[in-house]
Amino acid sequence: MTYSFTKAKNKPLLTSFGKIWFFLFSLSILFIFAIYMLYVIRIGLAHNGIYNKEQETIHTKEEIKKAQILYELLVEQNLIANKYNEHNEIMKNSLKNLFDMVIRTDSIKLDSFDWEQNTLTLSGVSPTKEMFSLLLETPLRSVFDETYTSYYKLTNGWYRFVSINKKQILEED
Repeated sequence: MTYSFTKAKNKPLLTSFGKIWFFLFSLSILFIFAIYMLYVIRIGLAHNGIYNKEQETIHTKEEIKKAQILYELLVEQNLIANKYNEHNEIMKNSLKNLFDMVIRTDSIKLDSFDWEQNTLTLSGVSPTKEMFSLLLETPLRSVFDETYTSYYKLTNGWYRFVSINKKQILEED
């Protein structure tokens, strides 16, 4: 016996409204998952970028330290070079004055002049030992730290001399 005038219909599990609702729900879940994956990828890229910048900063700091050490070395070498340049300029002026004096006296004749690093060797002839001592040896003693002169008498009465003069090597302060 049936109590209804209509026959029962089988209802589908999902109606068209349910299918639309399920589709939109699935689409929103996929959209949220896509946003989450995009967020995870962006965070990973940001961390990678931060790591790269940290490495670049460390490398730059090392390069700055190397450049600073090199700068300090160059400043030190510059000071040494300036000291040597000043020393050489003083030596040049002193030797120029010395040779001007030899030219002006016209009595002392130089046969050889040998300059090696910090040693000056002069050889020549002088009418007397005293003339050489007054005109050349005294200025040489003011320029050089060590001065040694040897004489031997020639047959004409003049003296042949060999003067070895040494300048101490500059010491670093």
